[in-house]
Amino acid sequence: MPNSHDSNVVEKSKPSDETSYRGTIRLVGHRVREVQRNVVQVEAQITCQGRTFSGAASGPVSPPDRLRVPALATLRALDSCLQIFYLDVAQPTFVLDDVVEVSVGDFPVAVVMITATEKENAIPLVAACPLVGMSDPAIILATLQATTRTLSGWLARGSPAPGSGAGQ
Repeated sequence: MPNSHDSNVVEKSKPSDETSYRGTIRLVGHRVREVQRNVVQVEAQITCQGRTFSGAASGPVSPPDRLRVPALATLRALDSCLQIFYLDVAQPTFVLDDVVEVSVGDFPVAVVMITATEKENAIPLVAACPLVGMSDPAIILATLQATTRTLSGWLARGSPAPGSGAGQ
C-alpha cells in the first residue's frame, strides 16, 4: 500500500455549462488519508445538477473491511444529494451489502453489492470495476455505476422540474 499519509486526489475538469449536469451524477474527486494508526478515511465528491456533494467514511486499513470504506463514502455523498433534490415524503436509501475483490482471468475486479430501497420496494444493485493501481477509485466508480440509474429515476420522480428553483 502506498504511504497512507499521502493525500490522493483525483479530479476531473468541470464543464463550463452547469445545465449539462441535469440528470447526471459525476465523480469530481476523492481523497484518502490515514486519520489514526491503522484507520483510513476516504472522502468522495460527486456532482449532481450542478452542485457538489461530499461523503466521508472511515475504517480499518486492512482488508476485507478496507474495501467497504470508499463505497460507504460514495453512498454518503449520494445520500446528501438525495436530501437536497428528492422532495417526496419518504426518502429512498442505498445500503451497502458488500464489496469484494474477485479475479476475472488474471485481473482483479471490485464488485459492489447495494440494496436500493424506495418505500416498500427493495432492489439489489451490483456493479464491478477493474482494480488498477489504488482500489479506491475503482470501488467509488463501481458504486456510482451500481446506483446512478436508480438515483436518476428517483430524482426524476421525486424532484421539481429543472429550473423551478426548489431545493436551491
